[in-house]
Amino acid sequence: MNETKPSRTFYLLTSYYGLLQSFHLLLLARAGWYLIQNRTMPFPAPPPPGGWPGSALPYLLGMGLVDLLAISLGLVYVYCFTIRKEVNLTVGLISLTAALSSGIVYLVGTIPSGAWGANPLAYLAVLLLFSPVLPLYYLIIQQIEKK
Repeated sequence: MNETKPSRTFYLLTSYYGLLQSFHLLLLARAGWYLIQNRTMPFPAPPPPGGWPGSALPYLLGMGLVDLLAISLGLVYVYCFTIRKEVNLTVGLISLTAALSSGIVYLVGTIPSGAWGANPLAYLAVLLLFSPVLPLYYLIIQQIEKK
């Protein structure tokens, strides 16, 4: 990847990933601030009917920590790619793996709670916003295999 110029699609997906993770970081910061101030956990997508059970707090905090790791690595990857014009596929792959893993855990953890059934549009919006991560993940794996 360092030897050839990245495709326009690769550049656009990487830039989108940077914007997405920047927004995600703001939402996490807001959630952390809200948690400190109010002792309750806000979540970007609405909770199930009756709210999140108390036992969900460790789950949500754990997800937040994994997300923070994925966001941090993602922003380093995007910064190096877009500003410094250096491509570190390993950092990108680790970041995207963490983001995808967190997304899968999010899906598995929120479907049984009834949150998706009660708020399908909100959860579909989150799913759609993160869907461009999949082709970027594929492109990074493709580039690593070429090396």
